[in-house]
Amino acid sequence: MVRTYAQEFFETGKKFHEQGNLVKALNYYHKALNYLRTYADVKTEADVLLEIGNVYVERDDYETGQKYYQSSLKAFKAADDYTGEGYALSGIGFIFEKQERFVEARENYFEAVKKFEETKDQERVATISSLIGGTYEEQGAWEDAIIEYKRSSSIFKNVSDIKRKQHIDDLIDDIQNKRSITKTTRNEKLIAVLYLIGLIFAEISVIYINTEVGIVIELVILFALLINSSLDVSYNYSVMLKSIMIIPIIRIIGLLLPILQIQPLFWFPIIAVPLYEAIYTIMKSQGLTIKHVGLIWGNKKIQFLIALTGLLIGIIEYEILQPQPLIEVLNPVTLIFASIILFISIGLAYELIFRGIIQKNAENAFGTIAGILYTAIIFTAIQIGWNSFIFLIFIFMVSLFYGYTFMKTRSIVGITVSSGISTIFLLLILPFYASTIFHLI
Repeated sequence: MVRTYAQEFFETGKKFHEQGNLVKALNYYHKALNYLRTYADVKTEADVLLEIGNVYVERDDYETGQKYYQSSLKAFKAADDYTGEGYALSGIGFIFEKQERFVEARENYFEAVKKFEETKDQERVATISSLIGGTYEEQGAWEDAIIEYKRSSSIFKNVSDIKRKQHIDDLIDDIQNKRSITKTTRNEKLIAVLYLIGLIFAEISVIYINTEVGIVIELVILFALLINSSLDVSYNYSVMLKSIMIIPIIRIIGLLLPILQIQPLFWFPIIAVPLYEAIYTIMKSQGLTIKHVGLIWGNKKIQFLIALTGLLIGIIEYEILQPQPLIEVLNPVTLIFASIILFISIGLAYELIFRGIIQKNAENAFGTIAGILYTAIIFTAIQIGWNSFIFLIFIFMVSLFYGYTFMKTRSIVGITVSSGISTIFLLLILPFYASTIFHLI
């Protein structure tokens, strides 16, 4: 009997809710809730809590609405109801979005997507993906917005919802217009160039003055970026500056390692640890997923062809630099061990930060061409320590190639493998077998 009363009150509340009578809807929802708390029906209680949250949101009482959404989320979890959890998380995300707390909104939306994927509710996944795209668009993070909108459009196409697909496609087209209108200021561009000059000067100082001067300059740049990114600047410009902060950190650690007399091969994983920590922190602060930073296959044939370029790049790099090997003896065990270190520490880590994060943020801030160019110059700047002008020209061209490839495919898979292969050939294989390989060529 108690359960029957609760269900009747709930259904009556829903009718008033549909009619727009929020006061009476709340009244009946609370009556249902009071009955349900004396009867162990967690699922229905969760549904009622969710509807109460919806009412408060419609009344613009977001604080109270969030409390009920949180309570419904807890109840849905207890009932193992993934769909309910998805709705509750969507509601919480919507509240954060209304409060312009976009990163927190995305965190909840992404969790909601996971729940709906569990239940194979593709339409809801598409809807939430479009909401995620909207949060990026609100911040002017155009590339990330397009990724989510394209995902949403693709799903709507698969479920034959042509009307909603067209709406999402219109949003994508609209972004192109917004990009041409929303630009960084002249002062912001000038400051970005000054940071670039500072990074180049720091590297030159290490070669022609001394290491200590280079470290001091890197520290000055690091603190300047920290302060500048926290000032009242545009979102895209701020996150770009924050992503660049990892560069002086890498260089400071790299410049200190020779002093510690550590075997050169192990410099790379030592540098990679703070690099991966920075990557995680940046992704978390921007609300990025692995898809946004390019960890997707895309077209596998194209990625395979891109990966093969690493062979040619590595050979040319060796011809220019002819470095000493990082390992004393080349055998299968040492080659595999050292290759894994270099692939993870340089190939993957560097492409995540330079292409997946810095270039994407620079494209959002400055536009596609300028973003690729800016990233390529930064990438080239940290190679100045090789003390070869020809190598700098070559690595700049390689960086432009990687940047263009990422811009077209939005994947770093092929680029990462290419970078890993070139580094392995440059520092492990060719120092031992260059004469043999070149003879065969």
